[in-house]
Amino acid sequence: MRGSSADRLVDDAPPPMPEDRAMTRAMPPGSAPGPRRIRLRLLVALLVLALVLAGAGIALSLASRSGGAGAPLASSPDPGPTSSVDMAERVAGLEKRFAAGFPQHSIVLTGSSTIGRWTTSKEDLRPLETYNIGIGGTTVADHLAWLDRMVAPFDPRAVIVYVGANDISGEEGSRTGAQTAGAVVEYLQRVEEVAPDAELFYVEIAETPARASVGAEVRAANTAVSAYAETDDRVTFVPTADALVTSDGSVDPSLFVDDGLHFDEAGYARFSEAVRAVVLPALE
Repeated sequence: MRGSSADRLVDDAPPPMPEDRAMTRAMPPGSAPGPRRIRLRLLVALLVLALVLAGAGIALSLASRSGGAGAPLASSPDPGPTSSVDMAERVAGLEKRFAAGFPQHSIVLTGSSTIGRWTTSKEDLRPLETYNIGIGGTTVADHLAWLDRMVAPFDPRAVIVYVGANDISGEEGSRTGAQTAGAVVEYLQRVEEVAPDAELFYVEIAETPARASVGAEVRAANTAVSAYAETDDRVTFVPTADALVTSDGSVDPSLFVDDGLHFDEAGYARFSEAVRAVVLPALE
């Protein structure tokens, strides 16, 4: 969902035909256009060019919202920085785990620590048969870079995705909600390419006590990805926020371990219930 169209249009313009030069030489004295007329013609030409480019931009925007699976974005966002996680080592471990062969047409859970620490995911999502390949501390860029060796080998029928939380960390280099959403959408579209038969479920980023300062950015990212899911019939947005708040709407700190970042057992019970409510009816 990639230099300048105007420059290409100018560079590609054909040279004047010989007839044009002959006509210019044949013009009677005094009939050559004056500076004002030349400027007027130039202005008209620029206006026409602007309209052409605007039309192309609208077409791209409409294409990106057409609802077709894998519809390209009008521009490719920056996926952001990779993390310090040794992805080569972790992916090698994944390949060793499935040395006998990746289960085909399966349901894959992928993402950062919220997935990786969900140790009861297989039981929580029964009767579905799922495979959890989450890796803690990872960013969207990590998953983009290793997609071909993490998700593609399963040729999955469904992929449950939780990425983007570590991109909005509140620390140095933390990304905005808009930047993160753009990277998430790029990732989802790449998953659609490598897993052409898969349904995708994007689980929204959870707000946490440890990252309360970037709660607004988290909500902005979730809102943007939710809006994108409405335009792509292969992506379903999975809301979890209502399951993780107190009666006054604030994040419930009792659902997290001491770091205020990761769910405790009660937190995962709430989280898994919210995921089940969307995923099971769609895939059973």
